[in-house]
Amino acid sequence: MSLHLNPLGAGRFDDWLDATRERLIALRQDSGMFVGDDAAARVEEFLAELLSEGHETQTSLVLEIDDDGTRLGTIWLAANNGVLFVVDLSFELAPSVAQRGALLDELQALARKQQVDRISMGVYASDSESRAFVERGGFEVASIQMLLEPLPSRETDSRVVVRPMTAERFTSFATASEAAFAEDLAASGRYSAEDAAVESHRQMELELPDGVASEGQELFTAEVDGVEVGVLWIGVRSRGGRPHGFILDIEIADDQRRKGYGRDVMHAAEREAARLGADSIGLHVFGFNTGAIRLYESLGYRRVEERFLLAV
Repeated sequence: MSLHLNPLGAGRFDDWLDATRERLIALRQDSGMFVGDDAAARVEEFLAELLSEGHETQTSLVLEIDDDGTRLGTIWLAANNGVLFVVDLSFELAPSVAQRGALLDELQALARKQQVDRISMGVYASDSESRAFVERGGFEVASIQMLLEPLPSRETDSRVVVRPMTAERFTSFATASEAAFAEDLAASGRYSAEDAAVESHRQMELELPDGVASEGQELFTAEVDGVEVGVLWIGVRSRGGRPHGFILDIEIADDQRRKGYGRDVMHAAEREAARLGADSIGLHVFGFNTGAIRLYESLGYRRVEERFLLAV
């Protein structure tokens, strides 16, 4: 066996692009991450951003996977901030274990040549071939996108009451939330500490340009008997033409943990999302936060996309 990665010729680019477009739309629809025309619209934005100059885009590299003259499929790569991103991996022929291993060896060699020290790859729930590749290649889960639908109607005896966050409380919340998210980004291995701080600030400015009054953002303090025990931040998105809740931050105060308040605040998030007209709710969680992942899965959230990371 002699597996090689060869640049995709310009004459094959349009066919590859059409097939990749259909594949990416199907993966997003099948996973449940996007509904109906939303998937197609997001994929078009994605392709336009990452392939702004088509085959000549310098920041993207599309390679054919060749094993002794047999074309196994294609792999689309991009590099940024010390990370080699596998944007898409598509097999036309089911690879053997040995071929997966040889492909990983080629990727690691390419990463070293590009002087990057990590390989990152996103896998949608329905993409069994990509999942087999990362799981057998020693990748670790860096982050997970999760979804709960439809919103359940739970009978709960919650001790927690959520109240709209005041402008005065928002100031300290925003500072702490931005710092905590930067720490999580760095701990996930996706960013250096410096880049994580920049990215966290960028996202905070994007989501909350007008502070607590920012449109489409619902911020709450969670209380028990008048004492604050945590905070909740829900963004109102659109999914399939309907409102969709997305939990952007949920925190329980250090001295209030291990009392079941996290589950209670999650129940409150479901109620607030329903009040806002949503019939689904999603969230993002870092792979190292195993306790939170167990909680979310126990509440019925399922994984729709996972981001994997491998140190080279």
